Amino acid sequence: MPPAAEDYAGAPLGAPVGIADYIPVSEDSPPNLEATNRDAFYQNVLKVLNASVDLGIDNVAKKRLEEVLKSGENKQLLTRELLTQRVITRLQLARAIARAHKSRELLSILDIPPESYTLRQDLPARLKTLLRRERIIPLAIKKDEQEQVTDIHLAHDSPTRDLVLESQLREFFANGVNLHWHFCLREVAGAFWLSGESESIDSGMEAEALLDRVVTNAIDARASDIHIDPSIKGEPRAIIKYRIDGFVHPKEVITTEQLDRLRVRIENLARMPKVNLNHANKGAFTRSGYDWRVQIQPHAGRLGPVPRIVLRRLQPDVMPLEVIGYTPEFIDKIKQAAMASNGIIFWTGPTGSGKTESIHAAVISVNPMAKGLSVHTIEDPPEKRVPGYAVQMEVSNEDPARTGLQLLKSSLRADPDVIIFGEVRDPEMAGLVFEAANTGHLVFTTLHTNTSLDAISRLDELGINGFMLSYVRGIAAQRLVRRLCTHCRIKQPTPDDYTRYVFDRYGVSFEGADLHVANPEGCASCNFTGYYSRIAVAEWLKPTREIIEASAQRNYTELEDMARRAGWQPMGRMGAQHIKSGITDAAELSTKILELSAETLAT
Repeated sequence: MPPAAEDYAGAPLGAPVGIADYIPVSEDSPPNLEATNRDAFYQNVLKVLNASVDLGIDNVAKKRLEEVLKSGENKQLLTRELLTQRVITRLQLARAIARAHKSRELLSILDIPPESYTLRQDLPARLKTLLRRERIIPLAIKKDEQEQVTDIHLAHDSPTRDLVLESQLREFFANGVNLHWHFCLREVAGAFWLSGESESIDSGMEAEALLDRVVTNAIDARASDIHIDPSIKGEPRAIIKYRIDGFVHPKEVITTEQLDRLRVRIENLARMPKVNLNHANKGAFTRSGYDWRVQIQPHAGRLGPVPRIVLRRLQPDVMPLEVIGYTPEFIDKIKQAAMASNGIIFWTGPTGSGKTESIHAAVISVNPMAKGLSVHTIEDPPEKRVPGYAVQMEVSNEDPARTGLQLLKSSLRADPDVIIFGEVRDPEMAGLVFEAANTGHLVFTTLHTNTSLDAISRLDELGINGFMLSYVRGIAAQRLVRRLCTHCRIKQPTPDDYTRYVFDRYGVSFEGADLHVANPEGCASCNFTGYYSRIAVAEWLKPTREIIEASAQRNYTELEDMARRAGWQPMGRMGAQHIKSGITDAAELSTKILELSAETLAT
């Protein structure tokens, strides 16, 4: 049970501003605790990080935490160092600090107390705007006998104390008010402010305000993409849709006049080349803390072409391999391949399967920057802005000097050690990538194939076969499946026939299984879908001598048998392991795994 509002202030260390005081702060920030107390608090935070099983701390991080706990050095400085070195994330630190301080954690919209919604209605408009912009949830406001505010309880996702934000908040209250900080996920705060939002948009809303509304609502709804689609019937309106966990949901309607103003505003922000509506256009801009990739396409209207706008939200942070959903054995294979001094590591899968996220996570997992290696990226556009990467180059097919091929040639002359290359599309690109591997570089890149086995034949089509395959350190293929909502999922005491079939097909035992299925009615936390967020299912293939010899002879009739002898398992096996752990269910897996989808349709 979460603590009652009157219990929030009962933190053992007694600092009224809450968890924000105990995180790494700037050197000029005034200390709020004696050095010994602060060191003891950080010792407790590190213990929480090391002991918690639900914070996504991997084994490498746990070993480092154990070393730090035994060290006699200043624990606050060591915590800051762990954060800087990406051993832990800001989110993990914020949650650990909240637990050490016995503050509240809001991990779902269902965790938000009813009092917060009441408070939201009574807040002044300016304060409400500030809280929504910063994704802060008001939890409680305590008053004294004279009805003067004495304490304010707020939930925020940041582990760092923002003195500017605190000063802005204090403008709305009398002097001496104590701020108590608790933790909430950013998306939970977004869902809180999005709930109860009017579905209608003022037709007179200007482009700037409309873009801000659309982008903000998309972030709050956890959308990865925004589709603004004109009416297919030629009506003077367009529908705003959000892609959430892989599925597109219509949300709001705007007029075609607003659509055109929005297009002009986006083109200006993204500094897109001026083209008429008969031609596609693309670009990128930054808004609300995220980079957005823009694609504008011509759509047939009754009086001529009208724009269709697609915005993709690029995630700035790199997720740990464990958070992506890989099993420990799979992570070991990735890290072993990523530690090679040269070669090529491929990720394959359709658009939107998380290939780029996985590649950057693989690079960060072995941290080549800390070893003094130079990392170059060549992408369209760069999706991760990672400190420590030597250079990040953006492909522009409109500029002959900035095509993927030309930038790769340029990069090879600029002394890289590790190269992240967006996609291998033609024989010339493939030849250059393998030449880079042959000359001492480690290359991470992608292919558009369904499985890792298909990648072998696809490389053959690109002129890569036989001995050249020996430079391939590994091929990963993956999909993203939806996670079951942990708040409303239904326990499955005994497996149904289809779940049994999936387990038997991939050789996974039922022993120790914790089976759940999606709740068909869902809940408020998952927007009544039964699923919340996604996780990867993947397979890994490392070409062996047998596979290389078969490639040289272009004989792929027994490729799957050779792959199994090399330790390959289809990605459905990892999916079955996720089912066994209660993360997803067989019905969801069947929609993403090719062989299961085909069998489902056949029946």
